[in-house]
Amino acid sequence: MKHDFWLERWQQDQLGWHLPATNPLLEKHWPGLGITRGAAVFVPLCGKSLDMRYLESLGHAVTGIELSRKAIEAYFEEGGETPERTEHFYLARYQGRRSTIYCGDFFDLAAPDILGVRAVYDRGALVALPPGLREQYADHMLRVIPEHAHILLIALEYDQDQVAGPPHSVPEAEVQRLFGERCRIESLERTETDKLPPHFVQAGLESGVETVYNLIKDH
Repeated sequence: MKHDFWLERWQQDQLGWHLPATNPLLEKHWPGLGITRGAAVFVPLCGKSLDMRYLESLGHAVTGIELSRKAIEAYFEEGGETPERTEHFYLARYQGRRSTIYCGDFFDLAAPDILGVRAVYDRGALVALPPGLREQYADHMLRVIPEHAHILLIALEYDQDQVAGPPHSVPEAEVQRLFGERCRIESLERTETDKLPPHFVQAGLESGVETVYNLIKDH
């Protein structure tokens, strides 16, 4: 992962991907997954996403991982919390009231760090990664989450010849290639959107397609 790129984006507050409210696709599709209230949920590359607060409001214990210490501290500060910080092998662990966020590299995360997780919410992780890292990401994700866990994946499709990511275009064939051997894949929604990052619009890209999947780990 290009650590310096993302750390610099956070340091300079270039947060075009950060939504000021809960993602409507999360609100629409999460209830249909049937995840029990109180179940643990994992959010990779979480930033300071308000989607975690939504999941907390449903009674879930949320665990995230994020490279930027600034993002983690902002998440807890904006929520009126003072987390307890401890060193945890290669990762620093920030423990709040209902959420735990690890600071460090996703690939340093181990299964015991997210023990008991029943679902994953990925809006900004897979699309943040270039093609060369996606296979490694998917493989590591499926190694650390338990069998039968759900992954609610929100992705984006657009003409990447017209503008470079991130967020990168991740077509359905790529989702099938990355997860199809170990997961059942349900396509939940495909909808055109004009809510794109500013540099996409500046490059003349007027719309893309947001896609939503429910991935269920079989083995």
